Amino acid sequence: MKYYLLSVFAVCVLVTGYAQTDPFVGTWNFEKLDVEKIATYQLTLQISSPEEATLYPALLTVSYAQFIGVYQVLLVKKNNRQLAIGRQKFPVKEEPFGLGAYTIPLNGTLDISGGNTLTVNRIKASRYGFAVPALSKYEETNKMNVLRISEFLRNDALEFQKKDALPWRSAAANKMLYSYEAPTYFGLTDSFYVNTAEGSISFIDNNRSDDDTVSVSLNKKMIIEKTDIRKNIDALDIKLDTGMNILCFFADNYGKVPPNTARLNLRFGNQQFTLDYTIKENMSATFIVAKIFLLRNQQQKEPVDIVARKTIIQKIQQRTTKIIDSMRVGSQEVTLAIWDDAVEDGDSISLQINDEIFMPGLAVKKKPQFIKVKLYPGENKIIFIADNLGSIAPNTSILEIIDGKKRRAYNINTNLGQNNAIKIIYEL
Repeated sequence: MKYYLLSVFAVCVLVTGYAQTDPFVGTWNFEKLDVEKIATYQLTLQISSPEEATLYPALLTVSYAQFIGVYQVLLVKKNNRQLAIGRQKFPVKEEPFGLGAYTIPLNGTLDISGGNTLTVNRIKASRYGFAVPALSKYEETNKMNVLRISEFLRNDALEFQKKDALPWRSAAANKMLYSYEAPTYFGLTDSFYVNTAEGSISFIDNNRSDDDTVSVSLNKKMIIEKTDIRKNIDALDIKLDTGMNILCFFADNYGKVPPNTARLNLRFGNQQFTLDYTIKENMSATFIVAKIFLLRNQQQKEPVDIVARKTIIQKIQQRTTKIIDSMRVGSQEVTLAIWDDAVEDGDSISLQINDEIFMPGLAVKKKPQFIKVKLYPGENKIIFIADNLGSIAPNTSILEIIDGKKRRAYNINTNLGQNNAIKIIYEL
């Protein structure tokens, strides 16, 4: 999902998605009766619109008998017909027990066929290099269900059928794309920042007797495909685009001695980085992803949008946030009008909308500025953060929320210790 910021006495936030063109985006279902034909295994996979047609946040729901588990998982495009499945399934909800590492063998790729079927092709192994929860830790009434679910996730043939093409929309989906905001490590490393476009990649196999094969893509183009890294592969030259580049390091198999033990070395001038399958977080993973930012100005440490995002998040975490009102609306889109009805004294504020839209440095002027906001069904939250106190403290402004012909006005009064927030509940 991409957001474009326009300003001609107005600021408009518009949302565009890939749902109409990307065959992977949407809701996918699978269900199957167990061998006793008493209970049903049910899986639902909700796939969000991707970042750069490569990184797909997704929500996986698993249910069987009394168990229900909801997990965030990152999917990464390997080619036009395959999405690699992330190792980490972060539990948003698990009742009445947790599966822990039993979810890891649901790995490999999701292969699309006919536009309406996603088939799971696992990288199977006799061992995965991680400890699963001891069955003795579960209550007696749950042990059989734990065994059945774990075997189902590890071995059953799974074919998802497409229910609709609507992307999973959630603030959580956006957070998964940033390592510093994600609730866990999803296979996306901290970003690399380099000052030269020319670089090289090379491989090391930490187990020379193995048969590990790997693939590497850079900006949606496969540059190494299903290569046995025991062979003496010369360093491969690569070239980055200005701004963000996405490099994906895929484990195609787990070799003779699972899991995959490959290591990818990247070099840009005197800067070196490593993506390593042998470290604990990446054992039994199917991919490691790095965002590499090419910065032409050597003094610039991070792209402006990431710096602004981090700054806003930091101010929210360090300050108290006062909710000044909660209102209900019937429109999916509302307009915010912001202005200073007193003396224009240089006040500047930043906005965070639904934990995913970040608008830094909005100058508060006598002339209203208008911000159009697309709402999610249910609760939406807008936080107002003071960037400064202007020449006359505190930082004040008038906010008017326009819902069709309905209008409601608020006094926004923020300082360097307190933010203001408004909840807007969109009722379908």
